[in-house]
Amino acid sequence: MRNEIYNREWRWMEQLSAALHVFSANIGSVIKVMAIIFLPISLLEVIISDRMMTAYTLFQQVMPTGDATMVHVDASLLMDTAYQVLLNFGLMFMVSLFLQPVGIITIAKVVKQYINEEEVSFGKALSEAFTLMPTIILTGIIFGVLVFLGSLVIVPGVYYSIAWGLYLYAIGLSDKKGWEALKYSKGLVKGKWLRTFGYLWLLSIIAMLWNSVFQLIYSFAPEGFGSDVLYNVLCYFSAAFTAVGETLLFINREGITYEVRPAAAYTPAAEMPGEEADIPLETVEGTVEGEPVEHNEEKHNE
Repeated sequence: MRNEIYNREWRWMEQLSAALHVFSANIGSVIKVMAIIFLPISLLEVIISDRMMTAYTLFQQVMPTGDATMVHVDASLLMDTAYQVLLNFGLMFMVSLFLQPVGIITIAKVVKQYINEEEVSFGKALSEAFTLMPTIILTGIIFGVLVFLGSLVIVPGVYYSIAWGLYLYAIGLSDKKGWEALKYSKGLVKGKWLRTFGYLWLLSIIAMLWNSVFQLIYSFAPEGFGSDVLYNVLCYFSAAFTAVGETLLFINREGITYEVRPAAAYTPAAEMPGEEADIPLETVEGTVEGEPVEHNEEKHNE
């Protein structure tokens, strides 16, 4: 798998098959991520969601409807209720943009260790992911603001949500920061936007099918805080599989586009008699400005 993922571009079904294999092979690390990161996040999300729904219900009750009986509305109560709705919405947004990526990057690092046939160290992956929090927050703000502004005219928002969609993996696996991470992601998608969109859509469909099963189970569970948290955690199980699939896509594209690969996975050109191949430990060419490497197709079909 290691030589193939770095030296030729995979088709959808190859990527999907590899994702299922890698996910099942590292299920122990996935469960650890869910217990250490996604379970606390689920607790936060359920608490915030309940508070947000309570505030929204109250907001609807105090909002003027035009009825004469509702003309005299306590303005301070109305403003306070609106504030609570917006506050909880903002908290939910921050959880998804700043805390969830720590779990995703941890999974990505475990996957890369596995692909490179290194000793899989969950503790190392987790600690490294947490040290990236400042970069995650900075880049997440840039990504969120730009995609939101682009979504105001729809088409640019959709385009850049895919073009920049691999920025987390650029942060976690390639040490990129801020705008550089977004540009690096865009370089991996350049010329392959539809193919990337299709593969990410396929991963989303699979996750949705799994979530449908979890929703069915949830419908038979007794109502309550515990059931809500359990359902959230199960949904993160699906998200973990999506993260594995996206990580493999990133590693594959990075190996082909930027020629980043470990020495053991490097396929050198034919050597001349008496000459030694120049095999770097890790090759990163053409990435100063985040532009893909110019290469011919024959090099990657050897």
